[in-house]
Amino acid sequence: MTAADPAAPSLRLPDVGRIAQIDALRGFAVLGVFWIGVGAFGLPYGANALPTLLGTASSLNLALWTSTEVFMEGAVRGVFSMLFGASALIYLDEARLARGGVALVDRFYRRNLILMLFGLIHAYLLLWPHDVLYAYGLLGLVLFPLRRLPAVALLLIGVVLQGVADLTIDWPAVIDRLRGLPESPDVATAAAVGVGADPAEAARFLSWLRLQLEQDIQTYSSGYLTIFAAQAAEVAAQQSTVFYQRHGFEIGGMMLIGMALYRWGVLSGQRPAALYWLLALFGFGVGGWLRGAAVYQAYRLGFDPLMLAGLAQGDLDLGRLPVALGHVGLIGLLCRWGRAGWLTGALAATGRLALTHYITQTVIGITLFYGFGFALFGRLERWQLAAIFLAVAASQILFSLLWLRRFRYGPLEWVWRSLTDGRIRPLRIAAGLNTAS
Repeated sequence: MTAADPAAPSLRLPDVGRIAQIDALRGFAVLGVFWIGVGAFGLPYGANALPTLLGTASSLNLALWTSTEVFMEGAVRGVFSMLFGASALIYLDEARLARGGVALVDRFYRRNLILMLFGLIHAYLLLWPHDVLYAYGLLGLVLFPLRRLPAVALLLIGVVLQGVADLTIDWPAVIDRLRGLPESPDVATAAAVGVGADPAEAARFLSWLRLQLEQDIQTYSSGYLTIFAAQAAEVAAQQSTVFYQRHGFEIGGMMLIGMALYRWGVLSGQRPAALYWLLALFGFGVGGWLRGAAVYQAYRLGFDPLMLAGLAQGDLDLGRLPVALGHVGLIGLLCRWGRAGWLTGALAATGRLALTHYITQTVIGITLFYGFGFALFGRLERWQLAAIFLAVAASQILFSLLWLRRFRYGPLEWVWRSLTDGRIRPLRIAAGLNTAS
């Protein structure tokens, strides 16, 4: 155990025995997931890949796309995954294992299996093919035997897995298979010839994107059963083919990195402030430069579709991990700054209801954008989607603060814990204050 930084604020939330910085990070991550998710709910795939394909290419819209690509895409999921790995170590604390024995291990595996069930419901019935709960539950099953690995080994394995994730995926081909569309052009070949070297190939790929866009708008403007049928194959692929090609390595690697960072006291706020400054400056500086170079290239070439496809096809996302570490550093600094207590407190409350908010975001998304709801899919600009995000984020923060005045857990967190224990847990604060487990 590392020595606590004497300048650090209290590491645990008052009266409930929780680690404040981890909860604040989790709150930031679950809101960040919706920042990306609102675009996935509201825009066709092609419009997310090529920002000039749909809507107005205004400075505001392009700035929102840029900031998402550089500082959010993949990185907030990385933070979420790190925290899941850290939570596994907290749950499997050696002192608790000594007391609980096989019964605690049994609960650990049962809670991950239940999380997989939540993921299946979320992906299939709630129509969110990019669900992470199934992957988290599945990967959580292998964390128990890894819990005693040295922190350095966890970190190195996690970093290697990040590279493997980027090397083993062929996204255009996978998307073709998932959606049953005509096979996309061979963008890798085109990229090898040279960016924009073949105008005919670029036009063909752009036509394919537009065809995909039109099909997406038609599908998601339809009723529930039509969307369910259209997504079933994609969900199955996400939880099998794509998982074993990429997500298992990417998410699993981030979990191991999170376990290492927790071991070193980084996630729990036990390190000196200088380390969090270093993480923020290094993460956003290096990660922003790596990702920003690709975005600058996109601007310079006028968002050439083949160039963007080539980036998605073969480039390593070397900026994902540094940017995720930058977020860890930033939240760590905010947790130490007294004047930001109102913000970190709100984020920590939101983080305690992360599962509830994650599922609720999907319910809000399908209600607003899909055909059986308000049918806004493909109709809003990026700045309008950002406004929706702000409204939802503010409402979820407010709900968290009010809910936790009377209750120990979020609604779905309570269901998850009760199912794990095989009994109904007390929910109101008056029934007990120990929520550490």
